Amino acid sequence: MDSPRVIVEAFFDRMEDDRRDTVGDLFAEDATITLPGATFEGPTAAYDFLDFLAPRYEWAAKEFDRWIEAGDTVVSIGRLYGVDNDGIEFEDVRYVDVYEVRRGLIQRLDIWNDLAVDGVVPVEPPATADSTVAGASSEEE
Repeated sequence: MDSPRVIVEAFFDRMEDDRRDTVGDLFAEDATITLPGATFEGPTAAYDFLDFLAPRYEWAAKEFDRWIEAGDTVVSIGRLYGVDNDGIEFEDVRYVDVYEVRRGLIQRLDIWNDLAVDGVVPVEPPATADSTVAGASSEEE
């Protein structure tokens, strides 16, 4: 079985190339993905997450600063760069991703970044019990 970091790096690789439609294969059936403004759960979490990201910017990529590995937990820390929806390039936007990998699949992914703080994406009001985002649950981080 691959190490947790190998699984996480496979996720990054698939996000960057033409295998984006296979990222769900790396997530557990009961996976949870949280990021600023949304939480996605269940067998379609990875694809619901991608659908949520699609309109937020034209494209984005990661520059990895460091990795922290502790058992089944993998932390990736770095900077985001790309192009926003107005065609303006952005760079040096901080992020932290925390992955929990169990039995060779990503069980949980928690994402923190400064995209809204840096003005790349609009600041969205917190979800309430009465609202959801693209299949996201209304729970906040």
